[in-house]
Amino acid sequence: MRFTRRQFLASAAAVLPFQRLRFGALSRLVDETHGCVLLDLAEQCSLRESLSGYVTALGPRAQLADAPSRLRCHTLIVPAAVELPPPALQSIETCLDSGGRVILESGAGFASRSEFQAHRAVLASLQIDVQAPMELWPRPRSRGIPYIEYTWPIHVQIRDFSRVVPLRGQAGDVIASVDGLPVALRRPSGSGTLLVLGSPLGPALWAGDSEARRWLEASVLP
Repeated sequence: MRFTRRQFLASAAAVLPFQRLRFGALSRLVDETHGCVLLDLAEQCSLRESLSGYVTALGPRAQLADAPSRLRCHTLIVPAAVELPPPALQSIETCLDSGGRVILESGAGFASRSEFQAHRAVLASLQIDVQAPMELWPRPRSRGIPYIEYTWPIHVQIRDFSRVVPLRGQAGDVIASVDGLPVALRRPSGSGTLLVLGSPLGPALWAGDSEARRWLEASVLP
């Protein structure tokens, strides 16, 4: 049986010992302000290798949490989100209201049609409109390798052979694009800043992409 690179990564990431990476009781996460927190959405995370990528890239600088509803942190990262249960939405709002930065990575490119509709509805509650996923590969040879070009907070180009979720026609600054389509936005929200990624960064981090790591390092608040 043949496996694609993405299938291999997903299978490998699924067996990583996530439980041992969890440190601190949830009550401690609620009662303290932390630097960087990774939100594990379990079955609502469509790419477990994306979560693995952030864990690998950030190491002990990040806490891994199961969406405590009053989470306080400087940076909150939500990898490959499909649906966002109420505690996760409340964590996002708490972080933004306290002046933090939220990196919300859409996992809709790897969700079913019904999951995409649910995803679109929940992001609408955050005033984010996502369009139907678009395949980046395969493509005509004349168009070359697909690169996500980030222009903020630093300029990097990250290869992506999967699917992206366009983010056209809405408020916010476009911070990344591919083939002329906006696939990442930055906008103020509450007292903080919301970043929405329509192209999952986590798998590139898991594969050790140096440009992806540079972008993440520049995007996470100290």
